[in-house]
Amino acid sequence: MQEADLEAVLAVQRHCYRPELIESRHALDTRRRLAPDTCWVAERADTLLGYLFAHPWAGEKPPALDTPLAGLPAGADTLFIHDLALHPDARGHGVGPKLVDAAIAVARARGLVYSRLVAVQGADAFWARFGYRAYRLPTSKLACYGADALGMQRAL
Repeated sequence: MQEADLEAVLAVQRHCYRPELIESRHALDTRRRLAPDTCWVAERADTLLGYLFAHPWAGEKPPALDTPLAGLPAGADTLFIHDLALHPDARGHGVGPKLVDAAIAVARARGLVYSRLVAVQGADAFWARFGYRAYRLPTSKLACYGADALGMQRAL
């Protein structure tokens, strides 16, 4: 993902999420700059089909939604999948699984032990296909993700 992709990323985000889940360009760009090898876009004919923001993280507690990251934690053991979104026209064509598989491959190569995420808007069924299972997080850590948010993890 390049900085020039961010406007198209934001457009896809608006197609996919409820207004309270929309993140700022700045918050997303900090993730892209800190972890360029795990933040990608999928394109076809210069049209952005979807994107993935993922980054190394430490421990079970997720970073807050729409909060810029100043840096990545020392001792990262986790690939945190911050956001995967596909334009509605791109769904069902294998784009999402390719992005997830690529991120998991990078995480394994880095020696990370877990992958964690917060599923929103009923996406837990999608993530379960990749071996993610629910785990308990304090309600206070999930509040910014919405009432239906669910912490999920898998071993790598």
